Amino acid sequence: MAIVCPACGRQYDATLFEFGRSVACDCGEVVQPFEPVPMEMPIDGELDLHTFLPAEVKDLVPEYLRACRERGILRVRVVHGKGTGALLRTVRALLERLDEVESFEPAEPGEGGWGATIVHLRK
Repeated sequence: MAIVCPACGRQYDATLFEFGRSVACDCGEVVQPFEPVPMEMPIDGELDLHTFLPAEVKDLVPEYLRACRERGILRVRVVHGKGTGALLRTVRALLERLDEVESFEPAEPGEGGWGATIVHLRK
């Protein structure tokens, strides 16, 4: 994968941008690894955490659940994946502390099994 200088078009190998570093191009432009693009997240009762950084989860999950409640969505599927179980433990620890959570349980096999958690919110 290559990252392109927006000023001159020179291409740089993406490995130069490890850990979010920027690179000074020969033309004088500072090339950033990736331009963050704001996007609107659909509030539809399903939150897939695969596209987020682990550090974002602690704020994201409570905010998403609040947004669901505001829209009357009281059953939410949180997809955390199976992996090592670290994200699963983080999500469940968060859910245990949130007043708006009535209960939660592992998803049924057809909804992701232990790779997802079903959250029931209070009215």
